Order: sequence, then C-alpha cells, then structure tokens
Amino acid sequence: MSGNPYFLRDRELSPRGAQRTARGRVLVCAGWTLRVTGTVVGLLSFFEFKERIKDAIGGSAGDAFLWLSLLGWAVAFMVGLAAFFVGRLLVVRGKQHTADLVVSCGSLAGTRYVLYLRPFSNDPEMASLNDDIQGGGATLENIFFISGLTHEEALVRRFRRFGRVVAIGRPGENLPLPGATRAYLPLDDWQGTVSDLIAGAHVVLLSAGPGPGTVWEFTEALRLLPPDRLVLLAYCDPDTYDGFRAAVAVEYDRRSRTEPGSPETGLWPPLPDLPDYPPPARPVRPRWQVLLNGGRKRLRWDFALKGLIVFGPRWEATFIRFDPTTLKLPSVWTLHRLVKRELRPVQDQLDALNTGN
Repeated sequence: MSGNPYFLRDRELSPRGAQRTARGRVLVCAGWTLRVTGTVVGLLSFFEFKERIKDAIGGSAGDAFLWLSLLGWAVAFMVGLAAFFVGRLLVVRGKQHTADLVVSCGSLAGTRYVLYLRPFSNDPEMASLNDDIQGGGATLENIFFISGLTHEEALVRRFRRFGRVVAIGRPGENLPLPGATRAYLPLDDWQGTVSDLIAGAHVVLLSAGPGPGTVWEFTEALRLLPPDRLVLLAYCDPDTYDGFRAAVAVEYDRRSRTEPGSPETGLWPPLPDLPDYPPPARPVRPRWQVLLNGGRKRLRWDFALKGLIVFGPRWEATFIRFDPTTLKLPSVWTLHRLVKRELRPVQDQLDALNTGN
C-alpha cells in the first residue's frame, strides 16, 4: 500500500465477526484425523510396495497378481499422501477460526509480550506450510514427517518463551493468519500506536523489507529500545536486504535531523552498520557429498528464515546466517540441530533481559 501501510478505509478492521470457533474446532479435528490416517495408510503402502518390488526382482516378475498388488499399494500411497496434505490445510484453516485476537492495543500495556513486525507482503509466504522433504538425501516416506506448522507458527514457537507474541493484523483480512496473536490498529494513528507497542515490548522482532512502514518501524525501534531488545529477521533475499539497508540510511538521516531522539536523552543512537548478507558457505558440494545427497551439486533450497541480526551494547550488528550448505548430510535432524545451535546465543541474550516488561 502507499502511505500508511495499515490504512484501509473501506473494510472492517478486525475479522473477529468472521471467526466461527465451532467450525474451527471441527476443521482442526478433521484435519488431524486426515493427517494421521494419511500417514498410516501412506507408510504402510510405501513399505508394502517396497517389499513387492523385492519379490519382483527376486524372480516373480511374471506374476500378474504381483503387479496388481504393486498397483494397489501405489494407489493406496497416493490416497494416503492426498489425505495427509488435505489434513494439513484443514488444520491451518481451523486455526484461523479459533485464533485469539487482541481486543485493544491498550490491553497489552503492563503485560509481557513480543512484538512481531513485518511487511504485509511477507504474509503469504509466512502463512504457507513447508512442503519440502527435509534434506537432499531424504527418502520419500519422510514426507509424512514434515511439520504441520506455517512459517509464522514456527517463528512464534522459537520466541514465545519470552512473552506472548503479538503481530499487527492486516486491516481487511478475512481471517487472522495462524501464528502470532493479531492486534488491529486504529486507522487514524497507526504510527503512534505502533510506537507505544514498540516501547512497551519485551522484545521486538522485525522482518527486514524496504517498504516505508517497515523502515520507519526499524528507526522507531532504534530510537526507543536498548539494542538487546531488537532482533532483525531476514526472511528476504540479498537484494531485498540491501534495499532495506539503503532505505534505513535515508530514513534515519531524515528523522534524526527533524525529530527528537530517545525520550530519555533526546538524542538518536548511532545508526547500526548493518552487515552484508552472508553468501552460502559451500554453494557447490564435494563429489562424495553429491553422491550421498541424490546427485544435487548445488543448494536446492534454503530456510524460509535465512538468518537474523542481533545488536551489541553500542548497536554493533551481527548477522547470524542459517546456512544449510554447512551440513555435510542434510536431514530433518541435522537441520533442526543447526537452527537450534545458531539460535542458542540469541535466546541466551534474550533470557538475560530484565523482566520489567
């Protein structure tokens, strides 16, 4: 949107009236039933299919019944797979109907919350489910073990230990997205409300993007917060990140010359020197890893959250990159350990914050 990114005149701000809690619970229950049923049917048929293949290789290739059996198990696998994926979608839809909403932003005052700010253009990706089989060499049956969380839900799980995760809801959306609890802003004073929310937050998570609203939010967090309460999220590619850095420099120069700085000192803190976007450590794999990872020479995919930037006491910035190319044998377990290991110092820093908010 141009101008105020939260401004929308012709639609209702909050989707509270569109939510149907009973319908949501039914959808969640039905979705989980389909997921479990699809997993059982899919795994059973997959392993039975493999056994029949062994029989065919062992000398029963001319057995018509064997080939019919193979066809039946293949069909059963596809049915199980379809049920699994439909179930995941139903669960997400049900969560939209049962999601909590913040009645008013004023009710957050005095409570401990994590404020999640992002460009609204990120919402479609953040609301999507991960459909990638984890890791280059993963076997087909692992598809039934991919997460049922959206990318935003996964982010919330990482940071909810520090407080209730609250996001600004997009005005006019039909239903809130799963993940952070949505708060809906007044149309006439979005910057003042967001400023109050930033100042009162225990932690602010801000997803980088070059849009004017996101850039203003970053400079406002810079003005109001101590460095250890701000975490910058990189869900974007290097070009978008570079655009964000350039836009921040321009906005900081404008605001620091024309607006008062910190409420405590009246001064603006130094503009952080945001680091370059780290490239993949190993964009091309050694030959032996290529063979073990299904013949994939290059990086086939990346995490949705590419990394995050944290700040030291004097606003010195560090880019922590979640780089899957550092793993010799990617798998659901090694990927989980990688993110957990890289996040641990950040979480320890946030754990050390005082509990005043």
